[in-house]
Amino acid sequence: MKKVVLAISIAAFSISYFLPKEQSNYDNLSAEKDSNKVASKHLIPNEKASIETSFEESVFTSEEYLFEAKEIRRCKTIPKTQDELDDWLSRANEVGEPYEYIEDVLSRFERCSQFNLISDDFVELLVKAIKLGSDNAVTELWAISDKEYFQSKGLLELSREEKIEQRIKFNKLKFQLSESIALTGGEQSILRLVKEYQYYDPDSGNPNFLKAIAYADFGLKIVEDNDIYLKLDFVKQRISQNMEFHDIEQAQVLTEKLLTKFGENGN
Repeated sequence: MKKVVLAISIAAFSISYFLPKEQSNYDNLSAEKDSNKVASKHLIPNEKASIETSFEESVFTSEEYLFEAKEIRRCKTIPKTQDELDDWLSRANEVGEPYEYIEDVLSRFERCSQFNLISDDFVELLVKAIKLGSDNAVTELWAISDKEYFQSKGLLELSREEKIEQRIKFNKLKFQLSESIALTGGEQSILRLVKEYQYYDPDSGNPNFLKAIAYADFGLKIVEDNDIYLKLDFVKQRISQNMEFHDIEQAQVLTEKLLTKFGENGN
């Protein structure tokens, strides 16, 4: 019975016309970009360069970059063409994949085929979203596995040693971007730094409880989300119990520096 239902599903999928259910915002943005380029042809070089640079910097918001990155990431594992989908369905039927899983892939294939994505590098899009101030993009960045990172950056063919170097580079990037958003008040970024510094500091390769407690104390002074506040307080209390008084004093000094930078960012 399941195979009959599957066959019907495949047949219906193959002959159906994909009516756009969710049109990407980027189709309209791309059209606007083309229009801008046409208009710029009539400008003198300096004016043209100025307008094109300004347009490139402002055409996408942090939310749009984040949305695009999420879509690319979720579509990476889905067949790209109808032929690839047919091959996948054939193999899925042979190995007895669950009907629900097959239906999910069919649904995601239909969804992914509707998007005119601006890039295949979802990591770079997340970085752009973060640089525009997206705290949620930091959360998405930390969710990316090493394999996904290598795939997004086209680094799958690197040697083992080169992959280790790239992994270290990626870790440093995550901490760097998280700190930049934390200092603007990004509550998810603050919590992430507190969690990560307990186990690893990219500068030393070891845990850094001083930074963990400093960011926790920093967060306790500025966060508004009650759940995050409670988590930060729990971590601070737990770590403080095992720290020397001198280390706690150093952490307090670092917290004051973080608060100063936070204020300098206009908060």
